[in-house]
Amino acid sequence: MTHFPAVIELRQYTLHPGQRDVLIELFEREFIAPQEALGLQVAGIFRELDAPDRFVWLRGFPDMASRPSRLAGFYDGPVWQRHRNAANATMIDSDDVLLLRPLGPDAQAGAAALVTATICRLHSAADADALAAQFERTLQEAWRTAGAQWVVGFVTEATPNNYPRLPIREGEQVLVWLSGFADEVTQRHHATQIAALPTWAEFTGHLAAAPQTLRLAPTARSAIASPYIGQPHDFDFLVGRWKVRNRRLKERHVACTEWDEFDAVMSATTQLDGAVSVDEIAFPTRGFSGCTVRTLDLAANRWAIYWINSRVGRMEPPVHGGFCSVRGEFYGVDDDAGRHVQVRFIWERLAADRARWAQAFALPGGVWETNWTMQMTRVA
Repeated sequence: MTHFPAVIELRQYTLHPGQRDVLIELFEREFIAPQEALGLQVAGIFRELDAPDRFVWLRGFPDMASRPSRLAGFYDGPVWQRHRNAANATMIDSDDVLLLRPLGPDAQAGAAALVTATICRLHSAADADALAAQFERTLQEAWRTAGAQWVVGFVTEATPNNYPRLPIREGEQVLVWLSGFADEVTQRHHATQIAALPTWAEFTGHLAAAPQTLRLAPTARSAIASPYIGQPHDFDFLVGRWKVRNRRLKERHVACTEWDEFDAVMSATTQLDGAVSVDEIAFPTRGFSGCTVRTLDLAANRWAIYWINSRVGRMEPPVHGGFCSVRGEFYGVDDDAGRHVQVRFIWERLAADRARWAQAFALPGGVWETNWTMQMTRVA
């Protein structure tokens, strides 16, 4: 869990095109440890999903009184002085900053593959307590039921900016909710369900403007991050030969309940000290075979999984992800008979001689539909 301190900056940067990953690599390599050594909490680091040149991060302080000295310690220190030109060269604007405080004393966030920040502008500071109470009373349970794994509230910190060297958005009053989701499909489904609620319409009617929602993907070293990470040797359990029982949905996206069942045989190896996994699977009764290539990005701790069908002979778009204990989750996008779909793979390591794989698709705005499963039993 990530525990939030008494003061939080929600920092939104607009970057020059193509520079986001440059800044993230520099930030994660150089800027996390020296800030935390000074008592600054780097509480989350994110790519904004809907804006390829936006970088968002959360920075926390134990109190406002110590904020100036802690910030001066970093920005006047040797690490920032050494790398500031490189960092600033990636940025168009870094002044979009909200200074916030948690609504409760024990604010905390769990793991999440996707985070949303819902920013609600208020008419005045006097509205904050009443609207926060209204959200908790009429919306919070529905917010979770619709798919949010956790939700944490913040309100504008009333103390003026006491480190004017770094501007913030002063003169604004906001409520902000951070929410965590398992994946993008769950988040989109959540947004659709919430938008249809009369209680949401009633709540937003009291705001000064329509809410803004930032959809944020945690970076590799974000404190708020997906529980699923990639590590060398994750797929060593597949090494060897397997018999595979397949169940494939006969029709997709039409609420079909009929399955086609057939057998396959598979063999797998790992290479490069566990950072590459390759398997070949043959479907003798279906007249085709396939090859899967899995590669581990060691810096991002993320697997990419590519599938090649013998009938087509090309590498399909990858899914990305990792493992949490014995379960792996991997997500991507693809084209299914001309329809844009989200793709999810789930790997389960059931025992030394058993494993399970499942594939699901989701149409835009839809929910996951599992369309293919493989039950695997080791033979050698």
